[in-house]
Amino acid sequence: MALGEFEQLILFALARRGGEAASVEIGIEIETGAGRVVSPGAVYTALERMEARGLIESWIGDATPARGGRRRREYRLLPAGARQLRESHDTMKRMASGTSATLARLAAERGR
Repeated sequence: MALGEFEQLILFALARRGGEAASVEIGIEIETGAGRVVSPGAVYTALERMEARGLIESWIGDATPARGGRRRREYRLLPAGARQLRESHDTMKRMASGTSATLARLAAERGR
């Protein structure tokens, strides 16, 4: 099954964080990297869906003083998820190859 845009953003966020992160960190990474505000609920839903597909795994981490002694769920990018993300990224790069001049021209025409 192909990755959707939001799933790609989540997997890229995990990869940017070294392959492991909590959901809050994933959301922050998407906001800073993609300039897109995401709701925590949307992130959780996508993470659950991707875990069921075997693209990521999760576990309950240790309690931290910063969270008042509460534990948080951590997520890890699995090899299957990394492969799917790489395939998706490679496909987009192939499709985008050679389109820069056309896109620039069309964007300029529309701006008139």
